[in-house]
Amino acid sequence: MNLKNSKALAVASVALFVLGAVGKTEAASPDKQIELLAKQTAVWGADQFYRDWQKDKGYCAVTDLDGNGRLELFFVRGVRNPVPHANPNGSNEEKGRALVATVPITMRVRGFEVSADGKKLDELKFNYPDKVVPPDLHSLREGFYNTDDKIRFYNVPTLNRVGDLGFCLYRQVLSLKNGTVEVQTIGEEHGNYGLFNDVATAEAIFDYAEDRYGKKMTEPEMSDYVKMYSAGASHADFKIIWIFPYLWEKALKDPGGVRNAFAESWKGFTFEVKK
Repeated sequence: MNLKNSKALAVASVALFVLGAVGKTEAASPDKQIELLAKQTAVWGADQFYRDWQKDKGYCAVTDLDGNGRLELFFVRGVRNPVPHANPNGSNEEKGRALVATVPITMRVRGFEVSADGKKLDELKFNYPDKVVPPDLHSLREGFYNTDDKIRFYNVPTLNRVGDLGFCLYRQVLSLKNGTVEVQTIGEEHGNYGLFNDVATAEAIFDYAEDRYGKKMTEPEMSDYVKMYSAGASHADFKIIWIFPYLWEKALKDPGGVRNAFAESWKGFTFEVKK
């Protein structure tokens, strides 16, 4: 793996793991649900998580990941720590360290779903049976659908910093079922960021990969290993429209701005199984 900046790591290919079945339920119209989401500021916007999310300039989005007709509202932010000797205006090596500092040491996520009766929001649970890290929902890249189980699931490359100049790219799979976001880590890629005086870069240098059982492997072996998790599933055209910090700040200043931002996010959400 030879990538020229830390952000590029988050687009690494990951595989999918089939988790549970999801049934479709009757729900209020999307417009009514968006109105509810916008009005429930006392639920999603009144505690320390929201304040930290604003301070860290996180993202939010409206989705229907499980396809049950009840909209979800997700918030995601990265927790970052300084890197020694980082300076975006300093030498090339110091600029490289500043790039590394933009990689979170871990993610923080929170989600809500419109209740079955359409009258309130239920907070979603996140289940990490392997006790690794919360998924980087902003990095959801592909959707898949299992026809037999009628379940949607997604690949999630979650990039975290290790120490000052190391990284771990967790290859995760996510699904939503009955109010719980299930996350499975099926592999990891480890490495370090190379810093150079002749160019301002933080080059991702691959060290080794391992599967969820700890078996070491090369990058090609990892790619082959993860492919099995999508075997038999149909690819889906999938897209989330995230509300970025500058859009959120603007929405808070305008009457009806939050509702409009949620509506635009939902309008751009797509999940269509490829024929």
